Amino acid sequence: MSDFLHLEYGHILDYEPEELLKFSDDWCNSIVDSKRQKESQLARLLLNKICQKINQKSIAEGLFKKDKSGRPYFEKYPDLYISITHSHGHVWTAIASSPIGIDFEKIEPSFKNDLKIAFDEADWQLVSNDCIQIYKYFSLKESYSKMTGTGFTLEPSEIKISSLQHKTFINIFENKSGSFIFTLIAQDFVPNNYLNLNQYLQELPYE
Repeated sequence: MSDFLHLEYGHILDYEPEELLKFSDDWCNSIVDSKRQKESQLARLLLNKICQKINQKSIAEGLFKKDKSGRPYFEKYPDLYISITHSHGHVWTAIASSPIGIDFEKIEPSFKNDLKIAFDEADWQLVSNDCIQIYKYFSLKESYSKMTGTGFTLEPSEIKISSLQHKTFINIFENKSGSFIFTLIAQDFVPNNYLNLNQYLQELPYE
């Protein structure tokens, strides 16, 4: 099978609560924060869209689940690899032919020093004077942990910058509330050859 990557984006304000509720499950129902609950419901809706494109099946038919580390997977579609990220109401989902990880972060300059814990001393010296670089590599670490399936059960400071230099895609978005960064890491192919984010390059519509 040739390499493939499908990406979907949405915002919770684009959907009626009743539409999102159709895609709720036990995981979503366990989330107390209403915004994060809607983000998780929207993630499932977007994954369902991708499944319909790939094989005309639903995520319910694929038995969408999460493993003990929180990594999403389809029990009936073992050849499909999933990654999900959401923040501030924005939700991204990806399905690919090999392991991938995606992450989406708001760049908060006032919080940049709080991310020092995610770097060892040598790597922190490389990025500490540049807020964009701090968030870039923090986000790539998050994407990497999703791709490998460890989550942050592996301390982010143990993921070296040198491990993040290949098979990556990075995009920065702007809207009236500030800057956001999207990152993706793929295990077996170069994502730049497959991603087309032109539809997302306009200003993000919401904070």
